[in-house]
Amino acid sequence: MKPSDIDQIVGAGLITPAQRDAIVTHFKLDRQTDKLMVILSMIGAVLVTSGIVLVISANWNSIPHFAKLAGGLLLMLGCHWAGSRLRKDDRHPVIGQALHLIGSGLFLGNIALLGQVYNLSSRPPNAILLWFVGIAPLPWILRSRAQLILVLCAFGLWIGMEIGERDSVIHFDGEARQFLFFAMLGVTLAGLGMRIASSRNPQFGSAIEKFGLLALHIASYPVTLGFLYGQSPVAPGGWMISGIVTAAAIFLIWSSARSSTVLHDRQWRITWALALCGVIALSWMGLIYQMERNWDRGGVHFGPHWIGVPALFTLCLLQIQVGLLRRSPWLINLAMTFLALHIVTAYFQLFGTMGTTGLMFIFTGLFLVTMAFVLEKRRRTLIRRMNSTPPSIQPA
Repeated sequence: MKPSDIDQIVGAGLITPAQRDAIVTHFKLDRQTDKLMVILSMIGAVLVTSGIVLVISANWNSIPHFAKLAGGLLLMLGCHWAGSRLRKDDRHPVIGQALHLIGSGLFLGNIALLGQVYNLSSRPPNAILLWFVGIAPLPWILRSRAQLILVLCAFGLWIGMEIGERDSVIHFDGEARQFLFFAMLGVTLAGLGMRIASSRNPQFGSAIEKFGLLALHIASYPVTLGFLYGQSPVAPGGWMISGIVTAAAIFLIWSSARSSTVLHDRQWRITWALALCGVIALSWMGLIYQMERNWDRGGVHFGPHWIGVPALFTLCLLQIQVGLLRRSPWLINLAMTFLALHIVTAYFQLFGTMGTTGLMFIFTGLFLVTMAFVLEKRRRTLIRRMNSTPPSIQPA
């Protein structure tokens, strides 16, 4: 909420100016953060971390082992110390967050440095796992969403490298199945974010949900491509981890659907929960189905992409409505982006004949018209209900 929103509440006579000042002061709404400064600071943190690693690599042979380790440790601790000082000063919180990110990035650099100095056995997923475990507490200690996103990226990087390793107990053979696993993981993170948002500590819920939905849309997109299917068996551990992620996703989705904190309309909470569960079912279909597509022959075989394109198209439409109900431009923009992408994909992937494409467009158009009618009717019902219900907060 912005100070301008509070001003509108004051103008409506629901609170007094004194209450307005108390709300703005308590929630620190008067501290406007320049988004451009945040973006530039995050990019700068990545560049500084990469530059330090490259400078050390360029002079690797001329630096003593002790100097390498001590320098890396001092740089990491120095960045975190400087970031803490700036955050406590409360005048440069964005720069402080950037320094903390540099320190977290240098922790990974120190792990790699230690392995190279002492010639430790190299298994990249283990190093990423150690990095993830080391920085996992920082978001809660620093109360930093930027650190939370970094932790989520570290977790995704580790599990992505782990399922790609041949000696891993959760190995997935083929990039297609790995994408589908990440789609299920994205649903799980989205459910976790909604669950946290409805808890007593909701400050990280929105960031986790957005990260999960972004991963869901990106990773589920290969389902719409008819040539990206698994062609070899999955390791037993792969099925096991998929089952665990699916069970966690369903539990988190339905537990969050029971709370009205994230979305007040009960029907749409259930609808959105069913849509996310539908993505899990679609991902399992892609995991189980095995098929090869021969582009040279130009054959278009029936497969999960015939179901995936309209299913994900519908998911985007539902997300737009959920974004409207929650007044979240981010949800709407993300759904609109992938909605356009799925339309283009549908044209090329289902282009067997002109008749096939024509029928697909007819059914899709009829579906959109019907959906628009239902949503408009629902919107008018909500407006009438809001106008007929007196405000629960009386003017002071």
